[in-house]
Amino acid sequence: MHVPGSARPAIVLWLCLMTPVAWAESRSVEVSASVAGTGRTPEQARKEALQRARDEALVRTAGVRVAAQQLRLRSEDGDGAVRDAFSSLVETSTEGRIVEEHVTYRTRLENDIPVYEADLVARVELEEGSRDPGFTLDLASGTGTRILRDGEPLILEVTASRRCFLTLIHIGPDDALELLVPNPFLAEMELQAGRTLRIPARSAGFLIRAHLPAGGERERERLLAVATLDPVVFTLDVEAGGELSSEGAAFTALNRWLLRVPVARRAEAVWEYEIAR
Repeated sequence: MHVPGSARPAIVLWLCLMTPVAWAESRSVEVSASVAGTGRTPEQARKEALQRARDEALVRTAGVRVAAQQLRLRSEDGDGAVRDAFSSLVETSTEGRIVEEHVTYRTRLENDIPVYEADLVARVELEEGSRDPGFTLDLASGTGTRILRDGEPLILEVTASRRCFLTLIHIGPDDALELLVPNPFLAEMELQAGRTLRIPARSAGFLIRAHLPAGGERERERLLAVATLDPVVFTLDVEAGGELSSEGAAFTALNRWLLRVPVARRAEAVWEYEIAR
């Protein structure tokens, strides 16, 4: 995904808010999870084992079973399991988010079948308060399709139930993050209650294009839309926070950012699509 005139490195997200946020309760946990390698590549198996470990870490620390609905994205796994690196962006009565993690992997044979294990040491922060059921956000394609060709412009439609400010983040197949809105052409995007807005607008001066990496034939990507009642100022400063080179760095950076916005003052929506050559 590419916005002309913007850089495309993996990014650390920093947030400045006008509203002060109370210090969140933090808990540490160590968990392990394993996945059989049948019907999946080693990379897929390791990712699924990591996500199972992340889900278990949230269960143990937040004390609730993760009931992913709106923000869980489905993948075609051999056993029909629903796993995704960002599946922890879910709605629960008590929310916890992994803000630091250290992962090690092991592989063993069980009846001649490789079993991939992920050992996770995580720090989880709990969110105080509860979501506002009257604050909702919808994100959809303006063309009605979820399959795009390489280089094709992407048109979105977003609707919020309340006046708010929008941040739009692209999540690549490797879980790298790219900020799409705001951007150098659009410093701030304000949504009016109940009014559907086209992104980008016809007069916006920029396009959002689907982009396949060299040699790729098909990729599954996602857009995360976050609506906040307060105006948010983003700066994308990789050097200030270090490069997102470690395992799950984008995942934890995104969680840390979300924790800075009170849960009652934000709404999220995810839109998943495919890019084909």
